[in-house]
Amino acid sequence: MQNPKNNIVKQINRPIAIFEIIFILLSAVSLFMYNMHHYINDRFESGNKVGQNTAAILESYQSLGFLIPYWQEHFEEMEFFYDDTEKFIQKENALRKKLPELTEIEYITSQDAENLDADGQKLLAEICYFQLSQTFDRNKRTYQPLYLYGFVVRDNEMFFLVTGAKENELRISSGGEYLYELGCTNPYQKGWYPILDEILKTGQPSPSMELSMQKGADRSVVHVFEPVYVDDELAMIVGVSMQWKDLLSGTLRISCLVAVITGLLFVILGVVFLRLLKKIVIKPLRKEQDSINQYKETKNAEETIQELSHISCENEIEELAEDFSSMIQEIENHIKNIRTVTAEKERISAELDMAKSIQESQLPSIFPAFPDRPEFDIYASMTPAKKVGGDFYDFFFIDNNHLVMVMADVSGKGVPAALFMMASKILVNNYAMMGLSPHEILERTNETICKNNQLKMFVTVWIGILEISTGKVIAANAGHEYPILRQPNGEFELVKDKHGFVIGGIKGKKYKEYEFTMQKGSTLFVYTDGVPEATNANEELFGTERLLEILNQKPDAMPQQLLTNVHETVNTFVGDAPQFDDLTML
Repeated sequence: MQNPKNNIVKQINRPIAIFEIIFILLSAVSLFMYNMHHYINDRFESGNKVGQNTAAILESYQSLGFLIPYWQEHFEEMEFFYDDTEKFIQKENALRKKLPELTEIEYITSQDAENLDADGQKLLAEICYFQLSQTFDRNKRTYQPLYLYGFVVRDNEMFFLVTGAKENELRISSGGEYLYELGCTNPYQKGWYPILDEILKTGQPSPSMELSMQKGADRSVVHVFEPVYVDDELAMIVGVSMQWKDLLSGTLRISCLVAVITGLLFVILGVVFLRLLKKIVIKPLRKEQDSINQYKETKNAEETIQELSHISCENEIEELAEDFSSMIQEIENHIKNIRTVTAEKERISAELDMAKSIQESQLPSIFPAFPDRPEFDIYASMTPAKKVGGDFYDFFFIDNNHLVMVMADVSGKGVPAALFMMASKILVNNYAMMGLSPHEILERTNETICKNNQLKMFVTVWIGILEISTGKVIAANAGHEYPILRQPNGEFELVKDKHGFVIGGIKGKKYKEYEFTMQKGSTLFVYTDGVPEATNANEELFGTERLLEILNQKPDAMPQQLLTNVHETVNTFVGDAPQFDDLTML
């Protein structure tokens, strides 16, 4: 799109600029006519107020007679920490250890200060300097003088003690355009500041109004000085400097005239501005608004875009109308894409539901599983973290006296893990039905998976073959969780078997078998890591200790009740936290 000939700012500012120039010229003439005597008097009185207030605060410090010479002699050793309240509190606490009876810093006398050791005197000087700097800063920010400072005059120079600073001003030792801090000096010559000369000569404040200007400096600065006394002796001086332009005020007649002129100009300017605003901005914007509202009601993108194309005002509003047109077209395209994506998600969701049904159908799910075998009872469950999971369990007879039990956990989640799980389950089942021992079943399964495992997936497997007649279990473990066994009248305990490597990890891996016996009345519990690694909102794991604890609360419970107890306890522990892993138990 081509750039418009004009923009809103230019179209409105051109006429307004003319009136602003007239306003500025009239204001400048009016201000130039102010009564200068009244003007200077205001400056003097304002400066006196600041100086007297600051001097009174300085004189409230009973140790000022000690502080002034100490600051002059030891300023290079002192630490300055303007506005650092935390450091001030640390140093104040350190001083209070030296003066346990201390109430307020201001009440420390010069005699008390002289009795302190060197560290205590330094602490007192730094603390008082911090507090007085805060006072000077506060007064300067309240009354807004150009400079506010405390100093002594010695050897034809002004030795600066304390200086006030505004929020955006800095204190440095080199002077220049910045404020002086403790230890800085400035040349002083008699006659530069008549008011100061009078104070130094008589030791008394001068009530006269007199302009005191630094030689060669800008003569629009008013200087006011206020003496500070210690034991009725002049100890230091507070200086206040002000610029006329910072404190402008005028006579009532001229001020009223300026106010009337300003008001009339603003009324005229406002009327013209509103008329231009309505013509150039409001009417086109309302037309755009009507078009957008029409689209919201009718959803007719073609008609709305046609309406927006009729807006022509040669500025940013015309650009905005074109942007609205582009946005509406993008919205229409986006809605079409959303419909397509939604349909695809629904199709994928339906396929995942079907995959879940297929996966669940491959796991034993009818209980009691062997109603004609009174020697034992068995129960298992699997709760996937996603619609389809990677865990699986299995149990089946290879002959009338041998029951195979399998618990496995595939790496990963979702559809890939589910497919890998199906393949692993079939292989374990097939090799078991061939009459192989547990370690041979794991080795054969590992070899078969490793032949074509391009995705480098793996599965942990615990397999045990129970001889029903004797209760003997021959088992092998490929990187899976420890089984948990409870003998009659005992408690559930971990069977810390020797783990082999995971299935699918290394080709040619060997696995070791081990044996244990399940006596009449004993219980075997196997599970995947989704149980002990269940995590709550505080990132805390459920853990094996809690698992053993819940199993041992009702150790004689039937298999289904045991799994229900564990599942409910895990759900309570996890709370609203998401389930990150499949939860499988047998």
